[in-house]
Amino acid sequence: MVQDKQVYNPKEKSKWRKLLWLGKLLVTILIISYIYRTFKNEQKGIQDIGLVFSKILNSGNAHVILLMLLLVPVNWALESLKWQRLARRVVDLSFWDAFRGTLSGLAIGVAAPAQLGDTIGRLAALKTDNKLHAIGAALISNGIQFYVSVVAGSIGWLLVSNRLDLSPAATFWLNTLLAFIIVSVWGIMLFRKKLNDWKPEKAYLKKIQLYLRVVGEYSVADLLSATCFGALRYVVFMGQFLLALSLFEFPVSFLQLTACVTLIFLAKTLIPAINVLGDLGLREFTALFVFQQYNLLPEEIITATFLVWIINVLGPILIGVYLIWRSKWKNLIP
Repeated sequence: MVQDKQVYNPKEKSKWRKLLWLGKLLVTILIISYIYRTFKNEQKGIQDIGLVFSKILNSGNAHVILLMLLLVPVNWALESLKWQRLARRVVDLSFWDAFRGTLSGLAIGVAAPAQLGDTIGRLAALKTDNKLHAIGAALISNGIQFYVSVVAGSIGWLLVSNRLDLSPAATFWLNTLLAFIIVSVWGIMLFRKKLNDWKPEKAYLKKIQLYLRVVGEYSVADLLSATCFGALRYVVFMGQFLLALSLFEFPVSFLQLTACVTLIFLAKTLIPAINVLGDLGLREFTALFVFQQYNLLPEEIITATFLVWIINVLGPILIGVYLIWRSKWKNLIP
């Protein structure tokens, strides 16, 4: 690996640095564009937030907002611990580097489809020449969070599906999809070690196996530990949403309110992050659909959803942009 680096002269390294700088600039522009479009589409929501804030503070609910803010670093710290636990099979990763990679991935994730941006951000923060070997770890990390959301959403679906206005056909296909995902993930985990026994003949398949072989090296303890971090993070994020909803006097039981929140997260999980509605728009659309069965005011649902996005997503994204520019990404230069 060191010998490969020695064949690059200073001029070629300078070209790589310029390309990385342009890449950072492009990502930053896309992130700013995403934030601008979100606020532009939420002009009415922003006005509602201002009115709600004044009512909240006058009603003595400032402690709820404070608690939501305090849970933000807890949320992303748990995600970082999960990533650190999984990535250490490939590289000795400190918590700070894991945290930096997590927030960088969050920021880049709004500029790239699906989990591509998140994976790029995490891998770029690794201080190793073998960072591509951690692709399997990144896939497992995202897969665990995906699975936790699907399991929790399935429970919520069982609790409130009878109140949702879905056709029998849609209900059948959703039940089938959820069952298929849950069973498939168990099957993948049970047979993951066979990945290392796979002997592909084609060069590109050998390359893929090289990057994914870490999946078969995880022990049951590794996966259980990472899943616990993922489940705790899910509970924290759900708690933030419930705290936002608690600012309003909704005539809905805590159990049903929790089930509805799991369905909102489930929709966000199953539908790709890059879509015509956008991340926040998708959550709002799902929240309105789920909560309309309880005759709740749409503006209050939108305001609560927007508040959670501002506190738990927008802030970390801005920090992620800062970390992207502060990082020299030397380990990406050949």
